[in-house]
Amino acid sequence: MTEGISSGRLRVLFALFAVATLLLSLRVGYWQTIGRSALLEGATDQLRSDLVVEAQRGVIRDRNGAILATTVDLRSLYAIPKRIADHADAAAKLSPVLATPAATIRAALDSGAEWLYLKRRLPEPVARAVEALAITGLGFEPEPKRLYPNDALAANLLGFVNDDGAGQYGIEGAYDRVLRGIPGRLVVERDPKDRELALGLRTAVPPRNGADVFLTIDLVVQTAIERELRRAIEREKATSGSIIVVDPRDGAILGLASWPTFDPARVGAADPEALRNRAVSWSFEPGSTMKAVTIAAGIDKHVVTPTTTYDDKGYAIIGGRRLNNAQGKAYGTTTVTQILERSANAGAVFVASKLGQDPLYQYLRAFGFGSPTGIDLAAEASGAVRPLAEWYPVDVGTIAFGQGIAVTPLQLAMAYATIANGGTLYRPYVVAATRDADGEHRTAPVAVRSPITPDTADTLRTMLVSTVDKGIAHGASLTGYSVAGKTGTAQIPSDDGRYVDDAYISSFAGFAPANDPRFAVVIVLERPQSKLLGTLTTMSAFHDLALDVLRNARVQPDRP
Repeated sequence: MTEGISSGRLRVLFALFAVATLLLSLRVGYWQTIGRSALLEGATDQLRSDLVVEAQRGVIRDRNGAILATTVDLRSLYAIPKRIADHADAAAKLSPVLATPAATIRAALDSGAEWLYLKRRLPEPVARAVEALAITGLGFEPEPKRLYPNDALAANLLGFVNDDGAGQYGIEGAYDRVLRGIPGRLVVERDPKDRELALGLRTAVPPRNGADVFLTIDLVVQTAIERELRRAIEREKATSGSIIVVDPRDGAILGLASWPTFDPARVGAADPEALRNRAVSWSFEPGSTMKAVTIAAGIDKHVVTPTTTYDDKGYAIIGGRRLNNAQGKAYGTTTVTQILERSANAGAVFVASKLGQDPLYQYLRAFGFGSPTGIDLAAEASGAVRPLAEWYPVDVGTIAFGQGIAVTPLQLAMAYATIANGGTLYRPYVVAATRDADGEHRTAPVAVRSPITPDTADTLRTMLVSTVDKGIAHGASLTGYSVAGKTGTAQIPSDDGRYVDDAYISSFAGFAPANDPRFAVVIVLERPQSKLLGTLTTMSAFHDLALDVLRNARVQPDRP
């Protein structure tokens, strides 16, 4: 048979076999030497599973340890459709248990997916009911769920956690990295049937759980302010509102609420506007609450005293413009103290004119207006104080009584807290401490600056007490306690640079007891239906809230 094959062809065949043998030998040599580790790794990976071990998210508590947010493990229902014999029958059985239309479940099973969630984070009774159906092709996977034991209480402050476990808004968002911790890893060897090998390799890097976060918030105070804000909103049919309670002694926020709000358990159905924390992100013209700051500057600069007088004609002329008192009232001879008691716009213009635009601007900035306070929450607005070079002569007058300047509720609260504590502006904060495996880490109060002297602050406190006792803010008075405060009514700027007709923002800012202030409060309502009388509702809200706060703190009356 070989006689028919030429010697040349045999040499070619021999050469081909020789080359193939050489290449095979080189390949085997490579895998035995240089490529050995990669080959072993690939083989090992076929028997090894590498799992992420999630860290437990930290708990959020109030200043007394009450739980505001925590995490529990719930079971999520998944399906492997090709293992479910009858999709229609399975959908029909699952529908009443999951409270989901059978057609929706059937569509999911028929989608062609190899693996899918049918329902995530089931309540345990529902999970057990699904188990009882014993449908092949269904299974459960544990998933953490963030729970808020107090329902929607402090929702704008706390924020929420999305389905991917990431904190959004509020404390959950601002402190997400602190709360979520660091995931661990678990590497184990398994046999071909996916069973863990008893003597196989097992490598574990344990997770580092998230830190617990302790807030400055007092749950009792928070409950009271949300109750009063809801009542005020309902009474006035207001568009929005906010209340802040701060400890003037160190800047700690005792309570903070916004309206509209949302339920963290049903955040998917919430209006995006409801997710906004208006206490720190909403800017508005403050109106007459700004008169206390203007007069504080005038007294601190020694251009007026509480007993300095002027002739109130019901208006003031400045920069060629006429600025009127509310309803054009003329008071005649009026002291600086009575400017606050009567909330006289012309009086605020009188003080600001004696002060001058440069000092007025410097005091506004020193009190923190026009800059973020630095609170440990995201999305804080800075308000608006225009650069001095952009001021018109009339601006000295309008800004003196709170027009042409924009502030946040938090900025206003910190300004009044500054007057309350003797002249020190603190940086507000809501996280008192964090606690992790390394121990507790407490937040130290930060004194930013002193806009006014202690003597000026003491004088202003006396004048603001008179405003409550004898003046326009009498509705905020408390039996047995001295109260310092001021109302504010402001027009709402329109898009064309004018003001919206017959629409206002009503506010009250104050503190108590005035002789030794334990808290400062700002209450703001947007577009109250009673319009100019909206301040009556804010004072009523302060009255009821203040009684709760004083009783909760066991503050003794300072008046007979």
